[in-house]
Amino acid sequence: MFLVRLPVLSPVTMNKPVCIIDTVDGKLCVQQSALQILQQIQQPVVVVAVVGLYRTGKSYLMNRLARKQTD
Repeated sequence: MFLVRLPVLSPVTMNKPVCIIDTVDGKLCVQQSALQILQQIQQPVVVVAVVGLYRTGKSYLMNRLARKQTD
């Protein structure tokens, strides 16, 4: 899962993370819909990828980077 954070004035609205890479039949594939979103962005963006074992804080870290409050 990748988090793409857009500037406030961006004409592209993104309310959730965009998955750029997916697996199909055990192979990595680029999501064409994600590429279309990225091609519309005119400003610099930050792409963050987090990997690791389950239950090690990946979602917590991504939420903190996205400035979301956690319970």
